[in-house]
Amino acid sequence: MNKKANYGFKKDSLSRELDQMLTVTEAAEIFGVSKSTIRRLNNLGEIKSYRIGTGKHRRFRKRDLLEYLDKNS
Repeated sequence: MNKKANYGFKKDSLSRELDQMLTVTEAAEIFGVSKSTIRRLNNLGEIKSYRIGTGKHRRFRKRDLLEYLDKNS
């Protein structure tokens, strides 16, 4: 694999990793806080969530969480 192809593969892998959808529990682990805190931050509009199913289950994009942490650390 040449360097350009290898770079493209790494970039695609990183993009897939950052676009991974996480549960409330997983988001809380990344932030080092409780699930209630994650829900509160979401309800306040601090972090974005995506509703799945009948709208009761929240998922968080890893990229959004890391950007929030970067801006607020």
